[in-house]
Amino acid sequence: MKIGTIGNNKFLKELNETYLLELIRTNKQISKADLAQLTGLSPTACGIIVTNLLDKGYIREAGVGVSTGGRRPVLYELTPQSYFSIGVDIDVDYIRFILMDITGQVEYRDIIPSKSDYSVLATIELVEEKIRQIIQKNNIKEERLLGVGISIPGMIDNISHEVVFAPNLGWERVNLENMLAGIGSFPIYVDNEAICSAICENWIGCCINQKDFVCINMKSGIGSSIFAGGNLYRGCCGSAGEIGHIMVDANGPKCGCGNYGCLETLASSKAMIEKAQKQIKQGLIADITDIESITIDDIISSTNAGNEATRVILVEASGYLGLAVANIINTINPSKIVLGKELNKFPEDILEHLKNIAFAKALKYPASRVEIVTSELGEDTSALGAAIIPLQKLFGYQV
Repeated sequence: MKIGTIGNNKFLKELNETYLLELIRTNKQISKADLAQLTGLSPTACGIIVTNLLDKGYIREAGVGVSTGGRRPVLYELTPQSYFSIGVDIDVDYIRFILMDITGQVEYRDIIPSKSDYSVLATIELVEEKIRQIIQKNNIKEERLLGVGISIPGMIDNISHEVVFAPNLGWERVNLENMLAGIGSFPIYVDNEAICSAICENWIGCCINQKDFVCINMKSGIGSSIFAGGNLYRGCCGSAGEIGHIMVDANGPKCGCGNYGCLETLASSKAMIEKAQKQIKQGLIADITDIESITIDDIISSTNAGNEATRVILVEASGYLGLAVANIINTINPSKIVLGKELNKFPEDILEHLKNIAFAKALKYPASRVEIVTSELGEDTSALGAAIIPLQKLFGYQV
């Protein structure tokens, strides 16, 4: 994912600049001498690049380091609140917003309600209005906004970045990058929500040093993203990781994709809510009364309070998810699997059931080498990852 070629040729000036900027980011604080040693560039070339980065405001002096003979070296670090990016996570019932600075620090976050029956244009209006509010409220100059990343629960084409199909939103063949281009001079980046979560975990989360891992998200649907050999694996057209559409029951409910018995029709938050609503009508669940606005939180709270009917709903869903995780272990062979979004909310015994199913059904050797964890960053991972995408571009990553 990282562009690694460097050199002294003037045509590589921009590449060298992003490479030094990335070294400053990953080392937190570093001297010009260490930058020259790490890159193989001459001290003079490093000095020129550092001066340019200082002039642009990307970095600042951060004190002095330990002397190895002679004067103590000046250390450099990224300048907090100098440049910014915005991340947007669109789902069926909410839109999350994150404002992040160049160091990865979150400066602002918010969530606004949405509805699955909103049109594309209605959603874009909400997003544009909120982005303008964020820029104005935080006094951000447009030239200091590196870009806006948009996270979508659907398939994104590798080349055109078009939303090919987002069944839970009811979107098909939507070019969000073009439709949002008029909001400002900054770039717009659109990506899949699970991929955004993986970018987040790899940048600031529990997979910073992981080369082979998978993130699984559950909300209105179920999706996953794959890091293999330190790089995102998207497949030939961008649909790698669509585990929500693995068929687990040929006679199961109809899915938004058109097939029957997909994993997300039996194990997503939406599927569990629909089961709970039926059981409330049948009188099997008495402690949840607001049937129309029921959430996964209500099902989990009821389970924690001892309701066996809601517990069975969670157990059944986690069983299906465990089978999907076993298939991932067997086919992808990751060293870590991160369970995110509403999977974070599952009670410990339900998560243990999921893991037990996965380890029981997976091949023993790859199962012995994988760690299954929940994300430490909660439900914001897709919005955070979307905000990180413009930063990655600045630091020389291919996005």
